[in-house]
Amino acid sequence: MTIRGQLNLLTAVVIGGSGFAGYQAYETRREIEAYDRSMNDSLETRSVLLLLEDLPYHDDTFRRLQVERDRLQEADRRRAFGNAVTTYATKKRPELRRSIRRALKVEADHYNRNRGKRSEIEARFEKLMMLSSGILGLGLFLVVLTIHARIFRAINRLSRRMLDFLVDRYSFQFSQPDETELGDLQRTFNSLAQKVINTTDELKRLDQAKSEFLSIASHELRTPMTSIKGSLSLLATGVVGQLDVGSLRLIKIAEGETDRLIRLINDLLDLAKIESGGLPLNLDWVQWDEFCGKTLEGLAGLAMRAEVRLELVSIPSIEVSIDRDRMQQVLTNLVSNAIKFSPKGSAVRVSISRAKTGDLVVSVQDQGPGIASEDQQLIFEKFRQGATAANPLVKGTGLGLAIAKALVAEHGGSIGVESAIGKGSSFWFTLPKWRESELAKVA
Repeated sequence: MTIRGQLNLLTAVVIGGSGFAGYQAYETRREIEAYDRSMNDSLETRSVLLLLEDLPYHDDTFRRLQVERDRLQEADRRRAFGNAVTTYATKKRPELRRSIRRALKVEADHYNRNRGKRSEIEARFEKLMMLSSGILGLGLFLVVLTIHARIFRAINRLSRRMLDFLVDRYSFQFSQPDETELGDLQRTFNSLAQKVINTTDELKRLDQAKSEFLSIASHELRTPMTSIKGSLSLLATGVVGQLDVGSLRLIKIAEGETDRLIRLINDLLDLAKIESGGLPLNLDWVQWDEFCGKTLEGLAGLAMRAEVRLELVSIPSIEVSIDRDRMQQVLTNLVSNAIKFSPKGSAVRVSISRAKTGDLVVSVQDQGPGIASEDQQLIFEKFRQGATAANPLVKGTGLGLAIAKALVAEHGGSIGVESAIGKGSSFWFTLPKWRESELAKVA
């Protein structure tokens, strides 16, 4: 049975049972009200009887007493009250008192009987009200229990499987979904998950094939490109004869483009090694100030041609556990990009600070045009670049940031950017393994 059918059936049973008990309680309440009216009527009759002995005789009073007698429904009450009225008409006081006492006794018996029956019916009324409330409370409890067991528990199971799917721990080894609405939802999710898994496996296979192709192609291309570059360099030096200005300019252009292709091939090879796990890190404790200073010295010529200042803001006596060559590749990429996008006369600032999490945060800040929010995550993907720089000193391959992201991840850190259009950009990455140098501890 579906969840909706179960809830409808349970609700109908609860409403029916509670309604029946409520109706019985209503009828019982009406009986109590009838006994209340009868008891009040008996009290009024007793009041008339108590006043009857002192009433002077009048024909009009006698007629009213007869009307009061005829109003009484019970035969014993009507007979006793009638005897008192008849005695009243004879004007015999002793007999009137005796008939009044007999009528009062009949009224007292009638009142007591009604009071006893009223007490019994009132007790039944209370039981019916308790029964109605109990049925309603039990029904609500069963409804809540059914909702929890049939809906919330199923939703929690499905939610856990969705979370498992998000962290690549999804498995189809579970019981067959129930024939309910949530079971239909689970079957739909299972089909969707299976389709996503199949698609993901296919994409992984294609990505692996692509990486293998790029790796093979890069290896095959690097050797002839190196030969081409060597031949162009020899031509430029005049080893086969002096060249005219036009020919020399064309050779220089070809040599520059060859260098660009070699850089692209090297980047592809590095990325392929990282993705395949074939790029082990040679970790060592390195003095950060010294390491960063030497890296910036290597970029001083590029900054001078772009008319951009390089500034280093650091924390003294900090050592980091890094692969010197690979981290230099990351920092060089970020600083060279900052130089490329910075206007003349501006500064590129490299700083390091401590995060609340305990990691060191290295920041490279420029005063360039900024990066749109929708592009800030895309630029870390392969073959993605930002807007064309005004400064053409460095031509990119679209792989630098992807390689930097992979190398930072290999060091156990993360990388990102904070930027706004017209306000420059601040690229950052974290280094989780660091310490204060031994010299600082001694001092």
